[in-house]
Amino acid sequence: METRTIGVQSVVFGDRSLSDVMGELGDADVDVLELWGEHLSPHDHGATVAASVAALKAAMVDVRGYGVVDLEEAEEARDHFAFAERLDADYVTVNYPPMRDDVTAELLELAEEFEIDVAIHNYSSVHHDDTSRVFSSLAEVQDTLERNQHHRLGACVDTGHFLVEDVDPADVIETLGDRIVTVHLKDTSAAAIEDVPGAGELELATVLGLLDDHADPDVPLIVEYELDPEDAVADLQNAVSNVQQAMSQ
Repeated sequence: METRTIGVQSVVFGDRSLSDVMGELGDADVDVLELWGEHLSPHDHGATVAASVAALKAAMVDVRGYGVVDLEEAEEARDHFAFAERLDADYVTVNYPPMRDDVTAELLELAEEFEIDVAIHNYSSVHHDDTSRVFSSLAEVQDTLERNQHHRLGACVDTGHFLVEDVDPADVIETLGDRIVTVHLKDTSAAAIEDVPGAGELELATVLGLLDDHADPDVPLIVEYELDPEDAVADLQNAVSNVQQAMSQ
């Protein structure tokens, strides 16, 4: 099985400061980050952004992606792409109402302008009472991708949210294939509706094997869930160990 980059979505660390997140990344032996907007965003003061970006680079943290960016209107997207460019991010994960073709069109223009990929992130009833406002099914993601054959438009496959919606992540990976930009590795279990990968229903080895068969080898594995932030390091270490064991099979 291919060895893939393992990173973490900073939402795992909850409302801790970005400096705390960087310190705990070292403790967990992870240096690849998908940055959550609550830790740093284009809406923060300019001096804060400049100092934080410099600190991330000094700590040699690879900010692979930024998001998830929730969009209601197309004009909201530009600031986020300019910010992602400043972070040297490869992609932006996005969420918006599936039939808003005007938002999709704007995202494609920005992707070309900034040379940054767009990854449509799927959600579920875990965080959204009205799933019609988000991409919650494979069909919705597939429809948007098929209607927009653009090399910078793809998917962020959130395994946990698909599991909650009774969608098998294996089917998602086989269907979306080379349109997958990144993967949010999340599980669901009897103990927690959002759990570390490998703790519940997610068949890690199967998912990783299918990624090898169908997706680009550069697609990163981003550990992402919302558990107790006080246990972030221990949970992350456990998650990374589970993923590494699955890759070694």
